[in-house]
Amino acid sequence: MKSDGKQPMTIPYRTTIRTLLAAFFLLTSSIVHADALTAAVDRTQLGKGETLALLVTFDGQTTSEPDFTPLNDDFDVLSQSQKSKFSMINGSSTSLTEWHLELLPRRMGELVIPSLSFKGVASNPISLQIEDQPQTSTSTSTSNQPIFVETELDKSSAYVQEQLLLTLRLISSTNLQSISSEELMVKNASVMKVSENQYQKRINGINHLIIELKYALFPETSGELTIPAVRFNTVIPDRRDPYSNSFFSRGGKRTFLLSDEEKVTINPRPTTYGSAEWLPTTAVSLSERWSRPLDELIAGEPITRTIHLSAQGLTATQLPPLKINAGDGFKVYPDQPQLNNDVSPNGVMGTRSESIAIVPSRGGSISLPAITVQWWDTATNQLRETVLEGQTLSITPAENTISATEPVAATPSTTEVTVETKLRSNLVFWLLLISNLLLLGAVIVLFILWQAARKNTRAVVTSPQKPPELKETTLFNKLKQQAKNSDLRTFREALLVWGGVLWDRPLVTLDDLALVADDPLLTGELLALDRALYSPDTSAKIDFEPLLDRLKIIRKRPKSEKPSKGNHLQPLYIDG
Repeated sequence: MKSDGKQPMTIPYRTTIRTLLAAFFLLTSSIVHADALTAAVDRTQLGKGETLALLVTFDGQTTSEPDFTPLNDDFDVLSQSQKSKFSMINGSSTSLTEWHLELLPRRMGELVIPSLSFKGVASNPISLQIEDQPQTSTSTSTSNQPIFVETELDKSSAYVQEQLLLTLRLISSTNLQSISSEELMVKNASVMKVSENQYQKRINGINHLIIELKYALFPETSGELTIPAVRFNTVIPDRRDPYSNSFFSRGGKRTFLLSDEEKVTINPRPTTYGSAEWLPTTAVSLSERWSRPLDELIAGEPITRTIHLSAQGLTATQLPPLKINAGDGFKVYPDQPQLNNDVSPNGVMGTRSESIAIVPSRGGSISLPAITVQWWDTATNQLRETVLEGQTLSITPAENTISATEPVAATPSTTEVTVETKLRSNLVFWLLLISNLLLLGAVIVLFILWQAARKNTRAVVTSPQKPPELKETTLFNKLKQQAKNSDLRTFREALLVWGGVLWDRPLVTLDDLALVADDPLLTGELLALDRALYSPDTSAKIDFEPLLDRLKIIRKRPKSEKPSKGNHLQPLYIDG
């Protein structure tokens, strides 16, 4: 039988065609009914510093997430979480993926949450209205608010290095579930917290809780100084929460309150001031104290004169050294200066104390010169001087010396010369003998120490153990723990270890730490620590909080701002 070349279509082939058609229709159906992306917020009208909740929902299961970077133009994303949901009803299954975000608007006015894209679909944009609420306690509308912030600055202009006082008040008429504030950091200025107080005040017949923070600011450059807003984080009860049974309910209303941003004009140092150390202040004082009465002075016996230089609104490191030179009839031996900062709600009072040992070389009268300190009165914009008047001291001649008014024999007798020579020879002999014995003892001690060091070295070399890796964060947490224990020596050791890791160099003394940190305010705190450590009072303590606050600020400096060498910093002058 002859074939025509055509074969009938078999059943398997027809089945394949039907399967492909069904798959095609299913695919096109899924494309038509593509997964959706939706966005919703808990509210569209907010006040200054308030947050809102954003819920983004995707119709499907996924482990990835949409691109949320468009939000960064107008919002801070404070938190973000992801949830998956799956349900089956009457044989029909649904799956959802949700992203929960908490947003803080960056500016006032009308804002838009932009459309977000994910897997070929886009969410709906959402319009918001952010109102700039007034921030003054005298305003009826603000004082009726359950919580608000006041900002107060003691002056609108200042000189370079002049103290500015900034006061922030968080005022609340309702109970707060929690409250915290961020650290104040000002570009081109040093910042020191001088007080933190809490009290109550009646405003418009209602009792308010007031938390008051005060800061001393020291501008470092002239021009316009911007003091940024400080953010307070609070959670207050919200009894009118319409979302109490939904995702948007958070057990309270989380609110971020911002202080007002302030701008201050910083004036340069006046050209008429001269070359003296720049001291912009409102008051300078000089005082002195002697180690014993001035009517008991004898030639050859030292007496200590301690001079105190204090200035309102300046730190101790800003105060200049006091120069007292030797004069006719006396020599001077200056001691290391002592620096101290007295911190109060009125700001900083810096004090520099210098002790000078004065040794009269003869009997009679000697004159000590006056000490003059030049400073700029910021209240009157005038150049002023503070003077510690000079002294004329009456010195009694030593008993074994000849007064300058007594006649002197021209030539001593031969017997006197011989006796004096023998005495000097005997003295030299005994001095040589004692020195040789001491030298021999020192050699023996050094030999014993050398032998012990060799044994210790062998022990270390044979040990296979290595010291654990030191992490800066861990060391700083230990440092804060040591501060709670109030053990000054243990805290000092922990401080030097932490500083060595932060700056990647060995630190042996607090002088070393002050040198690499190159921070005048930290130097003052380290001086207080050193004085407490070496005080005759074994129970001496210090307030660790200002020191830790300064260290936290220094830790946040960019690496480029952390000096590798601080050779221009004045030493602490106290052996650490």
